[in-house]
Amino acid sequence: MHFLRNPLRLTLSLALAILYGCAQAPAKDGADQEEASAPAGAKPAPAEPLPPLQEAQVDVMAGEMAAGRQQPKLAAQHFLSALDVVRDPQLAARATALALAAGDDALAFQASRKWQNLDPTSLDAREVVTRLALRQGQEDEALAQCASIVRDHPGGKDDGFRNVALVLAQEPDKSEAALRVMAQLVAQYPKLAGAYQAQGLLALRFNKPDLAEQAAREALKIKPASKEAALLLVGALVKKGAIDDADQVMEGVLKNNGDANDLRLGYARLLVEGGQLDHGREQLEKVLKADPANVDAHYSLGLVELDRRQADQAEPHFQFLARIPDRAADAEYFLGRIAELRHQPQQALAHYQKVTSGNQALDAVMRRAAMLGKLGRVGDARALLGEMREQNPQLADRFTLAEGQLLIDAGAVDQALEVYGDALKDAPDDGDLLFARSLAYERANRIGDAEHDLRKVLDKSPDDARALNALGYTLAVHTDRLAEADKLVSRALQLTPEDPAVIDSMGWVRYRQGRTQDALPLLQRAYRQFPDAEVAAHLSEVLWSLGNKDKARDLWTQAARDDPENPVLRDTIKRLGP
Repeated sequence: MHFLRNPLRLTLSLALAILYGCAQAPAKDGADQEEASAPAGAKPAPAEPLPPLQEAQVDVMAGEMAAGRQQPKLAAQHFLSALDVVRDPQLAARATALALAAGDDALAFQASRKWQNLDPTSLDAREVVTRLALRQGQEDEALAQCASIVRDHPGGKDDGFRNVALVLAQEPDKSEAALRVMAQLVAQYPKLAGAYQAQGLLALRFNKPDLAEQAAREALKIKPASKEAALLLVGALVKKGAIDDADQVMEGVLKNNGDANDLRLGYARLLVEGGQLDHGREQLEKVLKADPANVDAHYSLGLVELDRRQADQAEPHFQFLARIPDRAADAEYFLGRIAELRHQPQQALAHYQKVTSGNQALDAVMRRAAMLGKLGRVGDARALLGEMREQNPQLADRFTLAEGQLLIDAGAVDQALEVYGDALKDAPDDGDLLFARSLAYERANRIGDAEHDLRKVLDKSPDDARALNALGYTLAVHTDRLAEADKLVSRALQLTPEDPAVIDSMGWVRYRQGRTQDALPLLQRAYRQFPDAEVAAHLSEVLWSLGNKDKARDLWTQAARDDPENPVLRDTIKRLGP
């Protein structure tokens, strides 16, 4: 949901007033004659203040000019001044949008209140006021607005509560305040199941599964046959990891239900999103057993198998989808990914060339370039990316990043640094470009330069988990500044506790600190979530140091089959093997 659902324009009456005001010549003939006949050196009379409507016209024109010059705050201020005279809700909505675009919440709150006063029935205005009241710390005001949404919603109170949950869910930085507002609102409707369902949905959005479970159970007390409340309870239980309990509730929902297969498919997706891949796969297989041609189940199961890096198990599902016209593009993309897993760049390229539309089309172009690079056709790959950059200038940075990575993979690190450097001349603070160049510097063993770029990213975005992790890992690998590395990676882990790359870095920091026993479970967890060759290299080294050399050899042998060119893995095997 956006703050403003529709494009906003000035009303016809206001536009005509502006045009009329601009077209009129100032009626100053008499004044001009008086000025001409005034004695030389006489002090001119003070200018008469403009009539209010004319003043408003000037403010609107000034606001339009400021908006055209990309000065949204100034434009909003002029429109607000005009609104003191002109009662136009569309102008108030536009002032609100401009203030939001300027990042000035206080100004936006002022404008949104005017908008609401001018159009008390506008749901859009009420939603904006609610969100801005939360940001301003005015919980009572947010509660009053939410209460009005519930009371006056055209779909009834249940729909009103769902609307409130959607609005409050868009303020994750104010999650505690939003949950308090929802709790107070629910207390006003203690016998409405929909109120508890909305509270549970909001709690799930803000990762509060205990509260979500409690709310879902309250809804079921009021409405025991509610499928929506039961599914909410299932979602909360999956989030908590209580899979047996979730199964039990879900079987009750599925019993005697005409759309049981669709519900089971939804449950499978919920399990997969919750990291329960094996259990999710079981549910998807049950869907396909009941309905072998279910395209959504084939797609989801193919993705699960691909995520597990099981190419042979994933392939039949995407081959099935490739025969269905409206799913063929996605299927060809993932068949390309499977060919990549098998180290078959020519076959992968052929699949990616068939992806000319759909959600994966852009990434397919990037991967086509990467495959051309693997086939030694670096010039063709760069030409392809250059062509795409010209055709899609708004995505130029993405193609530049792909070109730099292509050159790094081809061993042309100096050329990659040149590509990144040229792009950074036009955008010296671009975080993605700086991050990418830092990786190239690290590959070139220019650790000081890599650190400089990462610190520049962190100066602008101190909580950039990606940069925190990269800098901490770089320090752990290339320096003895392990306490600093620990601090950086720990912060990244706090921000993204489920990211396997960060978990891997934390394990490697622990190993470098001599805390090998602490490193082992971290690296095992990272490898379970992301069986990458570099993670395998770290885990195998820790296993080797703990005396489990056979397991270490088995691990790096498997990883070498999957990614034989990985430099970290190759270095590990060279140092420790045979």
